[in-house]
Amino acid sequence: MINVGIVGASGYMGGEVLRVLMDHPGVDIAWATSRTGGRVEEYHPNLYDSGIELIHPERATPCDVVFLALPTAASIRESARFLAMGTKVIDLGSAFRLQDRATWERVYGQKHGQWTLAEQAVYGINELHSADVENASLIANPGCFSSAAILALAPLMAEGLVETERL
Repeated sequence: MINVGIVGASGYMGGEVLRVLMDHPGVDIAWATSRTGGRVEEYHPNLYDSGIELIHPERATPCDVVFLALPTAASIRESARFLAMGTKVIDLGSAFRLQDRATWERVYGQKHGQWTLAEQAVYGINELHSADVENASLIANPGCFSSAAILALAPLMAEGLVETERL
């Protein structure tokens, strides 16, 4: 059984993670957080029978893996905190998706603040990097558009059918 925490469980992405993991036989949801507290069903009526009480983020304790469903700056801050606890982190936002600092700061219009963590993050496309993802302590979950593009192009790239000079 894997003990999982969800930070930002009152938002849409956190609610979807909860919905999927509640039905997973190998997962125990250790806790879920919201800055305002309350019960899960107050934010996600479809999870009315969850029995999960949302705790304040500071009350979150170490677990096997934590999903961060937070705005970028909060993910950067919270990832450092959970990694220091020895907890594996899967960031569902954009905090660790890019490997070039100048590009990241230009795209997101802010300083990163934890760039050494960004350099360690593994881009979480399990279909292409399963060993790296399995062994990583920080996983940058790719967005839906980039995942679709990468997974569609990967077989063509592997066969040398894509001209890469302009990519």
